[in-house]
Amino acid sequence: MNLQLQYLINLQKFDLRIFQIQDQLRKAPELLKSAEAPLHDVLTRLQALKNTGESLVKQRRSAERELATQEDQLQKIRNRLSELKTNKEYQAHLFEIELARKKKDSIEENVLETMERVEQNEQAVKELEEQAKEAQQNFDAEKARIETQLATLANELADLEQQQKTLAEMVEKPLLARYNRLKIMRKGYAVAQLRDGACGGCQLQLPPQLVAEVKRGNELMDCSYCHRILYMAHHLEAETTE
Repeated sequence: MNLQLQYLINLQKFDLRIFQIQDQLRKAPELLKSAEAPLHDVLTRLQALKNTGESLVKQRRSAERELATQEDQLQKIRNRLSELKTNKEYQAHLFEIELARKKKDSIEENVLETMERVEQNEQAVKELEEQAKEAQQNFDAEKARIETQLATLANELADLEQQQKTLAEMVEKPLLARYNRLKIMRKGYAVAQLRDGACGGCQLQLPPQLVAEVKRGNELMDCSYCHRILYMAHHLEAETTE
């Protein structure tokens, strides 16, 4: 068979694998972003909880200050009992004390509720911190795996590019230029296998005379429709036995 055709068949194998690796390397940032998504989600929720916790602590401190103020106010009201002279003043003062006491109780209840919410929030933060720790470990492991895979691919790519370059230098320049044009036009597939009288690229049936010429393999023949360079399965077999 035509030796140049063998070169092109092998060159296409290199090119397709190179394209595949380059595509995987291009997708690397997206892979890392996807791997980091669970960690990002946990950290976002954790930060929201911490923000809530800070807000609750401020509410509790504010309520505690308000309670202390109200307790002082209640004590001052009680201290004025000895100054009262009439029963009417006394009854009015008792009513004022009751109102002040109820307000104090309400503030005290609010303090207790806020303290409970603070404790619940702190517990939720602890639980989420554990989840964040686990998510970080999972991400670190996945990141290391991806980076190892990328390094392996990068090494393979460098080796393939060197082999591709060496092989390309063995192809006649006009034929290589033709191959490269077809490679760009046909998304990497410049060479196609002839199967059952049809082009393996465009899947269209070819004229019998053209099929016969491809079988002989004396000259490089193009598909009548997509113009890919054609070869037969026995060309590959011949290549492996040589």
